[in-house]
Amino acid sequence: MKILRFFLILLAGLGFNNIHASKSGNQVITPEYIQQIHLQDPARALHLLDSAEQHHLPGIRPFETDILRTMCYEVTGECILEEKYARRALASDSVQLVPSRKIRMLVALMRSLVEQGKNEDAIRCGEEAIGLARLLHDEGREGETLRNIGNIYRNMNRPGEALKLYRQGIEAMKKSTNVLILANLSTSYGEMMALLMNEKRLEEAVETGKEREALIKRMAGMPGPPPGYIDQQYGFHYSKMAYLLMLKGDAQKAEAYYRKYLQTDFSQSSSNAGQIIPYLLEAQRYADALKLNQNDRKNYQETYGNDTINYTYLIILDRFAQAYRGLRLYKEADAYQQLLSIVSDSIYSREQASRAHQYAMAFNLHEKDLQLVQSQLQSQKRGFLLIGSFVVILMLCALTGIILRNWRVTLRRNRIAAKQINELLAQREEARNTCCQHTITLLDAEKEEQGQTDKPEDTPQNAVGKDSNSLEYERFLRMEYTLVHENLFLQPDFGRDELISLSNTNKNDLPRILRKYANADNVSSYLNRLRVEYAIKLMKEKPNLSFDAIAKEASFNSHSTFYRAFYKVCGMTPAQYMKAFGKENDSPFE
Repeated sequence: MKILRFFLILLAGLGFNNIHASKSGNQVITPEYIQQIHLQDPARALHLLDSAEQHHLPGIRPFETDILRTMCYEVTGECILEEKYARRALASDSVQLVPSRKIRMLVALMRSLVEQGKNEDAIRCGEEAIGLARLLHDEGREGETLRNIGNIYRNMNRPGEALKLYRQGIEAMKKSTNVLILANLSTSYGEMMALLMNEKRLEEAVETGKEREALIKRMAGMPGPPPGYIDQQYGFHYSKMAYLLMLKGDAQKAEAYYRKYLQTDFSQSSSNAGQIIPYLLEAQRYADALKLNQNDRKNYQETYGNDTINYTYLIILDRFAQAYRGLRLYKEADAYQQLLSIVSDSIYSREQASRAHQYAMAFNLHEKDLQLVQSQLQSQKRGFLLIGSFVVILMLCALTGIILRNWRVTLRRNRIAAKQINELLAQREEARNTCCQHTITLLDAEKEEQGQTDKPEDTPQNAVGKDSNSLEYERFLRMEYTLVHENLFLQPDFGRDELISLSNTNKNDLPRILRKYANADNVSSYLNRLRVEYAIKLMKEKPNLSFDAIAKEASFNSHSTFYRAFYKVCGMTPAQYMKAFGKENDSPFE
């Protein structure tokens, strides 16, 4: 990934050829110099831009400053500020009328919108960028943007549209002879493989992997790739193929790819060796996986120190939990699962704090903009200063009020939601018991009457007064009554076939019955709903149990599956529910 990032940055740098150096004034503060340092020292680059604006250096035009600020804030990850300056650059005719500049700012704007969850706006920006790329015959930018929009659809849980865009992006790039574009194509193949694996379309994932392998072989015979790049690509690819083939159940081919992986220099690097861990876990080679993961943690600590609040560390913790569980060291596995929950909550809190900090930074930059205007209008300097300060104070007060209000609204909403969930579960249990007991009584009476009259159960006489819908509903009620009261849904191997047998229906009717009477999309969704209800019951009865223990008792096979199912049913995380549950009897309008 590091070398691929180098390619992308180099591509962006090659496109930034319209910004020229200052011919007068300070020769150090030039667009080229700021572009040169913005990756390694974005803070200094921003400081130089501030200085250039304050001294009105003629070598950097306003639209160039906006473009450079956008690039700096991309590096620092401040997406709100990146959006601000990308939009400001796009408002300039010097960007709007030059397609190469406009497309770069559209892509930057799309990226910043995705980071803020503004997916629909991001897709519109991406579609406009694709149109410009086609106008410029820039297949590399077209393919990259199609992939990025595909990633948005993937995050929106719309895999069909994501795959369609991945394929369009691949078609746009596959005939290129430019090694930079082919490197981009390799990334698109990797993204497509990951989505196909996630959707359990393993055969298609394998075919995509073969295409990627052929592409890497093709790039190996071309001039241009930096030293180590082809070996790195093979290392990534072989590790992913080994894992994929293990998922597919082809252990022999998976082992062959594993051996190929070990022959790469990539696998011998301590910073990259952990790429094979998913294969080792799937192959039940837990001791080997644990050893590599310990090395990954050591490398992480050397790189990030004590900063453990990020998604990379979450992956390391999750792999520790899987390895220890595979080794039957459940105490250690549970300890890592608990730590995983703590870090997940901390990441969420940090992201919220970072977002608030970015808003504050945006307001501070707004103040600086006002001060720049004031310096140009000396006659109104004092008035503009007072107005600018007042506006900033108002905006900061408004921001503080919004944050506090949203916090209180969230607390109230969670308390109300927890109360409604508890009431709904109680009503559902009462209705289920009443209806099922009534149905069972009626069925017993019918059977007794049939025994006396010696008539078959399904004769027209017995069906008098009952249509097909009521009989179908009775079968559903009997099924759910048995399913819940005998805790069949907690059995690990309980699935569609068992549910069909229990409901006395066929596999074609079952999805329709679940949608009609249980509002469930499929068997998995229906069983997960029952497991979530059972988990809520455990939270009330055993408040000292950890969420991992509750998830295990509720028959969820992983921490993440439990969290996703709980959020889908309840609209909040287990932690949020437990915090709200303690106050669910209080008035939400206190």
